[in-house]
Amino acid sequence: MSFAIPRTAGDQDRAIRDYTDLKSLQATWDEGLIILLYHAIEAPPLRHRLPYLYVDPRKLRSQLRELLAAGARFLPAAEVNRSPSRERQILITLDDGFQNVFENALPVFRELGVPAITYIVAGQIGGSNVWDHGKGLQERPLMSRSEILGWVRAGYEIGAHTVTHPNLTALSPADARREIFDSKKILEDLIGQPICHFSYPYGRWNALVRDLVMEAGYVTACTVEAGCNFPETDRFTLRRLTARHRIPYAAAWKGALRSLFP
Repeated sequence: MSFAIPRTAGDQDRAIRDYTDLKSLQATWDEGLIILLYHAIEAPPLRHRLPYLYVDPRKLRSQLRELLAAGARFLPAAEVNRSPSRERQILITLDDGFQNVFENALPVFRELGVPAITYIVAGQIGGSNVWDHGKGLQERPLMSRSEILGWVRAGYEIGAHTVTHPNLTALSPADARREIFDSKKILEDLIGQPICHFSYPYGRWNALVRDLVMEAGYVTACTVEAGCNFPETDRFTLRRLTARHRIPYAAAWKGALRSLFP
């Protein structure tokens, strides 16, 4: 099976923004690293404002199986910087560190032998997604210390997602530095291993923020800008595709209403 991704950044942005199945890539994917972005791994609530935040565990399994069958090679984040390649590769990332990732996604990853990294909000370990308060979004628990350690013991990677999940570009340089540097130290103290990977909250970054991430000693950083990654791609502005449960979500909701009220 063959997939094609346009080579220019503008074409990439127009062609691929999210992923539900192989058809959603729209053309051929002959080479390069695709990074898939997940958040909560549970059934999407029908009335949720941002359904792209949710992917059902069964959908996750079917997406991964489909990619495995297509011959894509899944790699851990640690390999992204070591051996840049034009080979078709997939990196699975999960932002925020939701507890349902530990409960629902980890068994799927282990079953299929797929590596993954989750980016932890270091100041909310065992807490919840408080940064979503006031946005009409549902609150969900985040991984506890013991769950993060269990994730790492299972052979999976964690990265930093700041201390409080702010828009880093809206902070003073000093505050941005604290968010970037302190989250690294908190997580390193917890797991006793270097934290080498970073994800920008909301995907927001600028040159100052990127330089602080580099200065802190990370080796990769992920945005939410759509596209594929190649050996020449800046490792501190890696592109990702948002993995979705289904598209369009509104159509599924309308279909459910029609079945109830024909």
